[in-house]
Amino acid sequence: MVPEAEGPSTVRQGSPGMAFFTDFVVTGAVRGADATSTPAEVTGLLGDAFVESRTGPGQLLRSYELVEVAWEREGDGWRGLYVTVQAHRLDVPLSVDALAADLERAGFPLVEVAPDGVGCRRFVRADSRVAVLADEESGQVLAMTVPAWFAPGPRGEPSPWSREAGRDQVRHLVGLGAAERDAWVRRRQPGEVDEAARWWWFLWVACRQLLPDEGERRFGHDRSVWEESALWLLGACEAAGVIDRTDAVCEIVRYGLLEPDTAVRACLDAIPVSRADVATRESTPYARENLVAVNASRAAKRLSIAAGELLPRVGDPALRAEVAAWLELRTRLM
Repeated sequence: MVPEAEGPSTVRQGSPGMAFFTDFVVTGAVRGADATSTPAEVTGLLGDAFVESRTGPGQLLRSYELVEVAWEREGDGWRGLYVTVQAHRLDVPLSVDALAADLERAGFPLVEVAPDGVGCRRFVRADSRVAVLADEESGQVLAMTVPAWFAPGPRGEPSPWSREAGRDQVRHLVGLGAAERDAWVRRRQPGEVDEAARWWWFLWVACRQLLPDEGERRFGHDRSVWEESALWLLGACEAAGVIDRTDAVCEIVRYGLLEPDTAVRACLDAIPVSRADVATRESTPYARENLVAVNASRAAKRLSIAAGELLPRVGDPALRAEVAAWLELRTRLM
């Protein structure tokens, strides 16, 4: 069983015990405040003893000494960007080995991914989407952030292929019909499973960097042709195990690959649990034996938030009502 988060003083620089850090890695939250929380919700959970600053046009940062929460402007409100625990500010350094051992005992082990090449080790807890950055020489934890900007497996490994090669391949693929595309894949796809997964992810990253804006043509192709190719690549990434269904649908929404009603329907169809049965913070402890239920709740939260971003453009009243019902549960989901 993971210990409950400690009290308000745990966001202070010198005071947290190990339970504070393991709780953050397991839950992706500080006393319930996570990267989806609004400024008002964070104030209600962490209090008003913060320093606030504007870090750029339309961006807001709050610092609770160790804990930083960031948002970006979205319409009349704020959309959460990340929560970071700045462990390098601790009076007594936090050892990544000690943190990893504590998480292992709790049943929530960290996974180390490829180093960043500039003297840091990188770890991730994929289900909570928390990243841990540690100094390569001293083993001191420098920072812990949610959502992670790196991932385990093929997504977290350096690509053996050049960025330009990926762009060239994607430009070629976009112009092919289905039969030609399948033949191209048979010739090009690496034979080894892990390398093939990395290759599919490499192509998707190249594709999303090239996607034209709405109404724009690129390299002689309409956006609809790019959207079809992008959906095909996402399906291949999912089939290769690089991403799961939640990741795939969230990418579809992020890059506008489907019409709003269709995209929202995909979000709702991908939610792996009903509203009646979904695990909540009140009903379900963050424990190893509850991991399936916890992760289903996390998926429901991500997918309902993704669907919520499209609500102003959704025409179907039934879809709007179902998304609104899920969003009412947002602060209670894991």
